[in-house]
Amino acid sequence: MELKPPAFKSPQGNQGHFPLREAIATHIGISRAVVCEPDDVLVTAGAQQAFDILARVLVTPGVTTVAIEDPGYPPMRAAFLAAGAKVVPVPVDTEGLGVDALPIPIQIVCVCPSHQFPFGVSMSAQRRAALLDFARKHGAVIVEDDYDGEFRYDGTPLQALRSTATADDVFYVGTFSKCMLPALRLGFTVAPRWAMPALITAKNCLDWHCPTLTQMAVARFIADGHLARHVRKLRDVYRKRRDLIEEILRSDFSGVLSPMQSHYGMHVAAFSTLSKHLERVTARLLESDMHLHSFERYFFGAPTSEGLVFGYGAVDLKAIEQGLQALRRVL
Repeated sequence: MELKPPAFKSPQGNQGHFPLREAIATHIGISRAVVCEPDDVLVTAGAQQAFDILARVLVTPGVTTVAIEDPGYPPMRAAFLAAGAKVVPVPVDTEGLGVDALPIPIQIVCVCPSHQFPFGVSMSAQRRAALLDFARKHGAVIVEDDYDGEFRYDGTPLQALRSTATADDVFYVGTFSKCMLPALRLGFTVAPRWAMPALITAKNCLDWHCPTLTQMAVARFIADGHLARHVRKLRDVYRKRRDLIEEILRSDFSGVLSPMQSHYGMHVAAFSTLSKHLERVTARLLESDMHLHSFERYFFGAPTSEGLVFGYGAVDLKAIEQGLQALRRVL
């Protein structure tokens, strides 16, 4: 009699290398209070492939309505547009997505509740409860993008929308691009059990599985505690960069740019208090190899505010000072 090992132990399983799925479940359970099992995790080629797979499985072309934050993350909405969804922009304010503005009927709501991109706001507890209640009442599912949820600088990290109580309604998407490096091209989605077979089939159709050796290395990196130590170290680095940007914006750009309070992540958003052609400003800065984005590029509908997004994931303190001096000259 020939004995075969369980399918989940195969290093080339379409759902992802089992030790990596196990490490992910443990990591997000500790860092983000997401309760899940390895069988709830699908390993993807970055968050972008996770959005693509979700769109392929959840969208009926020309029928499914998807709500997105506006402004929001363009690659996420691109995946749903490519799948043929009817994408509806929903405004964002200081409490996050405007739940009262969600259209009816609707099938999918895409949100970044912990650290909204690009404004950087965190969804309030009232809005979170309202969104979950809305989804249950109207039979909608939620796609939760938690792209930099590990990097909370002030206070206790906010709990993810995905929980034991919401396991059938929320698709949680994470990535290693922010906490490790983009070149890995590894991400994941924690999905309801009812959707996992279709998601695995879609992953199989796209590329069969993510590179096995990379999955094995990342699994070991997490399991041995290196990722947790790495994230703790980076929190201190990024906090100092955020504080410097906010300090300079308040002192040197008073009356021109007003930074939004940001407790998470690797970027600060600042609203323009004067009507300026910020796309022209960013174009001028690009001539000096300074990459700065305006709010305009992140709106799906007509822009309702003006401002700039300051990313600090790949710049040191000296470069931040030099870059803001260049911005001041151009303004």
